[in-house]
Order: sequence, then C-alpha cells, then structure tokens
Amino acid sequence: MTTGPADTPHPTATTSGAAPAPGTPAPTVPELIAALSLPEKVRLLTGAASWRTHGSPALGLRPMIFSDGPSGARGVTKDERLPSTSLPCPSACGATWDPGLITELATALGAEARSKGVDVLLAPTINLMRTPLGGRGFECFSEDPVLTARIAVAYVRGLQAAGVAAATKHFVGNDSETGRWTYNAVISEPVLRELYLAPFEACVREAGTGLVMAAYNTVNGTPATGHAWLLRKILKGEWGFDGVAVSDWSAARTTVPTAVAGLDLAMPGPDGPWGADLVQAVLDGLVPEALIDDKLTRILRLAHRVGALATPASVPGLDGKPGPGPAVLADPDLVRRATAASFVLLRNEGTVLPFDAGTIGSIALVGPNAVHPVIQGGGSAAVAPVTVSTPAAALPAALAGSATVTVAQGCRTWTAVPGPATGSISDPQTGEPGLRLEFRDGDGALIGHEHRTATELAWWDEGLPPGVGWDKPGSVVLLTRFRAATTGPHLIGVAGVGHLTLTVDGTMVADTVTPVPDDPVLTMTRPGEVRAAVSLQAGQEADIMLDFRPAEGGDGPLAVRLGIAADVDEDILITEAVHAAACCDAAVVVVGSAEAAESEGFDRDTLVLPGRQDELVARVAAVNDATVVVVNAGMPVLMPWADDVAAIIYAWLPGQAMGEALADVVTGRAEPGGRLPVTLPARESDCPVLHAIPRNGRIDYAEGLLIGYRGYDAAGITPMFAFGHGLGYTQWAYEAVSVAGPGLVPGEDVRVTVTVRNVGSRPGREVVQAYVGGPAAGRGRPVRVLGAFGTVTAAPGERAEVVLTVPARVFAVYDQASAGWSWPGGLFTIAVGRSSRDLRLEAAIRPGG
Repeated sequence: MTTGPADTPHPTATTSGAAPAPGTPAPTVPELIAALSLPEKVRLLTGAASWRTHGSPALGLRPMIFSDGPSGARGVTKDERLPSTSLPCPSACGATWDPGLITELATALGAEARSKGVDVLLAPTINLMRTPLGGRGFECFSEDPVLTARIAVAYVRGLQAAGVAAATKHFVGNDSETGRWTYNAVISEPVLRELYLAPFEACVREAGTGLVMAAYNTVNGTPATGHAWLLRKILKGEWGFDGVAVSDWSAARTTVPTAVAGLDLAMPGPDGPWGADLVQAVLDGLVPEALIDDKLTRILRLAHRVGALATPASVPGLDGKPGPGPAVLADPDLVRRATAASFVLLRNEGTVLPFDAGTIGSIALVGPNAVHPVIQGGGSAAVAPVTVSTPAAALPAALAGSATVTVAQGCRTWTAVPGPATGSISDPQTGEPGLRLEFRDGDGALIGHEHRTATELAWWDEGLPPGVGWDKPGSVVLLTRFRAATTGPHLIGVAGVGHLTLTVDGTMVADTVTPVPDDPVLTMTRPGEVRAAVSLQAGQEADIMLDFRPAEGGDGPLAVRLGIAADVDEDILITEAVHAAACCDAAVVVVGSAEAAESEGFDRDTLVLPGRQDELVARVAAVNDATVVVVNAGMPVLMPWADDVAAIIYAWLPGQAMGEALADVVTGRAEPGGRLPVTLPARESDCPVLHAIPRNGRIDYAEGLLIGYRGYDAAGITPMFAFGHGLGYTQWAYEAVSVAGPGLVPGEDVRVTVTVRNVGSRPGREVVQAYVGGPAAGRGRPVRVLGAFGTVTAAPGERAEVVLTVPARVFAVYDQASAGWSWPGGLFTIAVGRSSRDLRLEAAIRPGG
C-alpha cells in the first residue's frame, strides 16, 4: 500500500475537479480542504450508504467501498450469485501459528476484495478470547496477546499489500456480544496496556493498519466511539496512528463527544449523529474546525493509499457494486493447504493416524457435521461460499479404490430448520433449481422478481425495490416446489423479522408476526422462526410460498430464510451410525457446533456439544477402537469422551475446503500442522473466565491479567488440552537453548536460539514456543507468558535451529502510578517447548547479565 504525507501535492485534481494547467503547481491537500465549505467537509465524514463513503468531484475523490471480513471478501451484498472464497475462521488462522502463511492468505483475500471493487475490508478482529463462551470468539485469533499480535500484523500486511486497507477492530473491550451496544467494560489501565491494547499497538506501529474501528461498548464509563483517552491520547498520540478511526456500524450516537474524542468517520450513512448537527457544533465553537480538517485529511490519506484520490473517473466500485468481470478468487490449493495447517491433532493413541491403507479397508464416517459441516460463523463474518467441500463427499473420493466409506448422520444438532437439500427445490414457474423471489407492493401487485438458488437471503442498501423494506408496505415472497426424498414427517421453517405467512399447496399453515430484536444484527443471525409440520411421501412434490412483510421499526440488514428437513427419529440415526462403526475397521466421527450457534450478536450459554453428539461419540467408541473424532467448532467445547477415543482433530470452522483438507490429513497427504491458540478445558468450572453476559450493564474484568492459560497456571488447574498443544505426525527432541547477550537490558529485545531434532519417522513441522517467567509472577501476575515462537521443518533424524526474538515489552510491567513501563529486577526464566504445559528446556537471564 502506498503512503504519502497529507500535505504533498494532490496528483491531478484542482478545486474544480479539472486537471491543472501545464506549469501550474498542483494544490496541496490542505489547500484543497481549505477550498471546501464547512458543510462540504462535514458531509465527507459520514458514510453515503451502508458500504460506501461520499465522493467529492472538487477533491477528485471517488467513494470508497467497504466490505465485511475477515474470513472472506463478501462485497456489498451477500449473494450466492456473487460468491466469495470462504477461508478458515480467524481462530483457525491463529491455530496455524504461521505468520508467513497468514500473510499469503490475506494477500489472496485482498486481491479478491479488490476485484470486487472493495477498498476497505473490515478486518481483522483482534479482540482476545477472554471467555470461551464469547459468541464471536471464532472471529479472534487467540487468547494470548503475543500470538494475536503476530498473526494480526501478518494479516494486515498481506491485506494491504494487495491495495486494500485493513480496518482493525474492535477497539477495545468488545469481548462479549450480549448487550454489546451498551455494556460498560471495566478494565484497569495495566490490564488494558498489557493485554487488550497490545495487538492494536502492534498493528498500528508494525503494520500501518489503514483504519481502526471503535467498538460499540463503553470502556470505564465512556463509549469507545467518544473515548478521547483511547482515540486521541493512545491511538493517535502515543502510537502515532495516521489512519482513520471509524465507528462500528451505528456505534457513533453523539455529536460533540465523538467529534472531539478523535473519531474520524461515522458509518454507515447517510444518516448519523454528525451532518448538520456537527456543522452547528463547529459554528457554536464546541468543535474546532481544525479537528474537522484533521479528520478529512486522514480520510484523504486513506483514499490516496487505496487509489480513490485522483481525477474523477469511472472506477470499479464507484456505485457500490463489484467492478466488471469475474471476481479473482483465492487459489483453492492455498486455501486447502492453509486449512490442513490449521487442524490440531490433539490425541493420536497407537498412531491410528494417518490411516494405514494396508490395515484400514473400511471406514464409518458419521456425525451431523460430516454431512452438513459448519464452515463459518454467523453475522458479518459470513459469506456466500463459492463452493463447500464436505467430509461426506471428500473422504470417499480420496479413498476410492483403497477403502470403502459408509456415511451416517448419527444425530441432529440444528435449532433452526436447515435449508433444503441440494436439488430438492425448484422454481415452480421455470423448473430451474432454486426458487422464485418476488417483490410486491402494499396492495400485492408484483413490482419485481428474480431467480435465486439460495434459501437464506439478506439485503442492506441494494437489491430491494422502492416500497419494500423496514417501515415500508411491500413484501418479499419466496415460491418454490419441494420434492421429498423420504416418506414421513417434514418440518418447514421460515424466519424473518416481521409478518410471516406460510402456505403449502395453497393452504395457509402459519401466520405469525415475529418481534424486532434489540441488536440489529440479530435480524440476520437469529430472526424469529415459524415452523409447520407436513407429511410427505418419497417423490411427492409440495408447492411452498412464504409472504414476508418486514416489520415496522426494524433496523439493520433485511433477511429472510426458508428451511425444509425430514423430521427423522434420532434413535434411528444413532443406531444406524453405531452399526456402521461396528462393521468397519475405523470410524471418523465429525461433531461440533450447530449452524449459527457461534455468531455475532449473542454469546453461547454452554460449552457442551449440542444435541446428542456426546452420546454418539461414546457409543461409537464403545464398538470401534480406531475411533477418530473431528471437532468442527470455532471455540472450545467439552470433550468428556476424550480419553476413550483413539484420536482427536480440532478442525475449527474451517471454510470451504474442510472436506478436502480432512481427507488430506487422515490419509497422510498433509500433516495436521496446527497448535491450540486457546486452552481447551476439562470442565466449564475450570475456565478462568466463564461469564460473557453483562451483569447490571457492566462486565468487570476482575480476573485482570489471568485469562486463558495464564488463569489455569495461576489456579494450578490442568486443562484438557493446553494452550500451544498439537502433535503433528512426528516426534521432536529439544536439545539446546541459549540466550544471546550479557543479560536483560530494559527496553531491548532478547534473542533465544533453540535446537530441535526430528526423532520420528516422517518429515514434519514444529512450532517452537518460548515462555517467560519473571520475578513479578504471583500477586495477580501470570506465572509465565508466551514471549515468542517460531517454526522449523526437518526430515527424520535431522536437526534444526530456530532463533526467536522475545520483545522487550514481554519482560516489562505497566506501572499505573508512574504511567509507564518498568522492568522488574531479578531472575527471569525463558522456557521452551511444545506448549504452555510441555516445556522441555530452560535458560535464565538477569538484568545486565
């Protein structure tokens, strides 16, 4: 991404939008700003629409296009006709412990975003996994600030290398979803500095992130969008941030406080708290016009960096739509490789994995997520994927000719009726696969129609005709013909916020009004659902119509969903799965989260796997000693059966390549390269922080620095699987560790050299982790913290050396009394190993040697 000082000459524009006459010096950006009226300046500080800023012919500024991320470049619409690459979720990216790979992925993501006309991707999310119940935890990289910072810096660098600006979010304390618009996160300054601000500081200082997004919540009594201490003192002052401080969508709710605190851009638009009110505040002397000029300078600097500041021209994305031509999708081989690299092999008793083709001739592939994997979390992170590789399709294909694969669902986990099976619905007028979508005015007259193949639809600013939307009289009508594959009861579920009328074969079976939720994102992630039961014969067709009239007072994206599924007896499903497992040489059980169970807008209430999945695993393991469990979840879940199965792979929410990557891993074509970025508990009560829901409107960070593995260490609790754990397919010996230099010098980094040897029988990759313990441990401080990590690859018997740089800040503590960092005297230890609980070697270091 190009950079440039704000006062350099503008490339071509003049205040009239025309090119300067030959020999005429180009005006500087301050000169261009000075030529604008106050209302013209203020207009540019609020979005023009949900995903677009205003342009200015006088400045040669085109609108900039924003898009949600971070696991795909959705563009301005979520539409199966404009699909996106679905990457592994951020917790999976954190599990790679591989900044180089993440840079590669992010660069590909940036190229895809650019091809869709996107200038700014709202990513990465670099909040910490404070509690495993956090609904949006899958969108974070880790529970640890050092790992988060390293992965985040790599992500931002890769994205911005492709010419797309990163909007690093959510600044700060947005670590829960319930009540996020209003809760007060009460966090001490040392805890903020040492934990929650650290990844943001790294993204600003090291990666030059183009934007930082201020969060919805309040921090220590002040809304984050109006928090001068955070935005002006720390972000722009101490860290020297020269980019744009943008609000989370509709998070800016005041005029003067947000303007003077340092917020630069209020999104979305065109409505917002600034506009005419901000103009008047400047005229009344409440907001200095110099602050307005600074905000606009930052926006123009961003525009220059993404190529939006030039002579007015026809630019892809100018009208908020993707540029011409097909999207440049990420390389599927890269996505598949990265997905396998994120899988964490937690257990592998008797080296059951990878499967030996000579002894494994039949495999039972069972579990709800084997058939219907959950590839991504819900909310703004979700995309319409270009493809989905399921385990049920990929594993039989990979083993064709060497092993037979029997597939059984085992049980069901959904809480909302899932979408109809592929090929089971058709447009009743044309016969094409999919459905007919109609838009009707308040009198029921047809005003538009289109063909769609998706049954979960959402709109922001575009795609809806006039008269249809929140507080409007029109309706959205879905019509489809469903063909049943089995005989028996079926459930039809329809969801949306408003008036839902469902008819089957001309008979109304449901007519209900669903309520408007408190959080606008819930209109998309958890709208009210209405169900009806119908009995169908195999091969029978049923005409289904949903009439959806959006609610008065609704806000956020407009969404509607249709689900159809056979209502099968779960006892039968489990019996079939257990029988298949008993008859096969090995069993692969794919369990995990239900669709949309991990999502923006709400938090989880338990770590227990939904439905009867624990029962399914236990019963399969009882009849097959070679049972491999694959956990398809973005955050920790409880695994009471862990000691009873042969192997466990944690597969996260892995994106579109899940099935192919799993096939690669279980057959040995790829090593499961991941290490845990978050601790997996044995019991919910063991978690250092379990509550995610505010109490009386506030969340007290009373645990201080002791989140994640730090909390387990301080309490002396053994987790199910430790932070940093991951086996791979070979074994490693740690042979030597040394620390360079005469000793610890305050403010200087420490270099550590570690020698390891591959003592297994296969080539492999090791993640060498260094943990720092110091004299300040105890008294609310962690026993040890991750200081640095690095990766090596080696052939069997080969030695490898990795040099780690432990940042000076890891040895420091923030002293609130002196408002600065201090380095305690005394002995520090640097322990290296394979996880926070598997430390093989140790070196000591003292101040000054």
